[in-house]
Amino acid sequence: MKITESTIIDKYLKSLTFDHKNSLNLEDDIYYDSKKKMIYSTDTYVEGVHFLNSSNPKTFIKKIFRSSISDIYCKGFKPATYFLSLSINKINLNWLKKFRNELKSESKKYKIYLGGGDTVKSNKLSITISVIGYSNKKPILRNGAKLNNDIYVTGNLSDSYLGLMIKKKKIKITQYKKYFVQAFEKPTLPIQFSSYLNKFATSAIDVSDGLIKDLKSICYSSKCGAKINYFDLPFSNYIKFVSKKHNIKLENIFSKGDDYSILFTADKKYRKLISTISRRTKTKVTRIGKIKAGKSALLVKGDRIINFSTANSGYIHRF
Repeated sequence: MKITESTIIDKYLKSLTFDHKNSLNLEDDIYYDSKKKMIYSTDTYVEGVHFLNSSNPKTFIKKIFRSSISDIYCKGFKPATYFLSLSINKINLNWLKKFRNELKSESKKYKIYLGGGDTVKSNKLSITISVIGYSNKKPILRNGAKLNNDIYVTGNLSDSYLGLMIKKKKIKITQYKKYFVQAFEKPTLPIQFSSYLNKFATSAIDVSDGLIKDLKSICYSSKCGAKINYFDLPFSNYIKFVSKKHNIKLENIFSKGDDYSILFTADKKYRKLISTISRRTKTKVTRIGKIKAGKSALLVKGDRIINFSTANSGYIHRF
């Protein structure tokens, strides 16, 4: 039996926090220091797991950089500083220049600077990016969802996954190929919308591992259940067209992750406000379900419930 990431955290790592409140019981993607108004997150990316090939930094730097700062934005904070640790195998000066230029472009785009890090030699390229963010407001954690709260998600689902399948050559698509590949390599973050989250969101998480898996994380931390409607899930017109032409079942791929949209909950009294902010920030925001009693996260399609195995609910690290 393989050990999962959650097993390692629950059984072996949680005790190391000594119940310090800033660690949030290791049930969120961040560390939060309320006195300093600071949050911190860290992510590690390994070649062959999180990106396919390291030969051209242009094909993966934007994805991993935006993935790292997404954890900060989905809490209603702004990233300020990042730290970079590199475990490098075979590289050359031309590769380093491209790597630096991509990071410089992303840093300027999101107004964040490098604070430090570490560089070591290894057999395989891995990159760790740690990010610090600040705000005078409290972060929106996973544990705040309340009974009968609406469930929302920003953006569209599955475009990124289809881009990954194209890059892996597991599916051959000619129409909109560039669109899907860019959705994977250059995810669009709902930055403007995230700055309003504190006005209405009770819980929030970015959709990195997959909609169902990330929703289950909210349910676990908030001690609740959820019910979402398949017909309310947001898909782009591009993927709707391609799925029909190539006989791709969207219900089989909508929870594959790497969307980097924001999944959040809110009281129904904020529906009008959320709609207004959605239009103001030109951000697609879709109400997809409701928080309910219990522990399960259910997906309903018409008069049937779609059951998801643990493996199909999203990406799971297995060791």
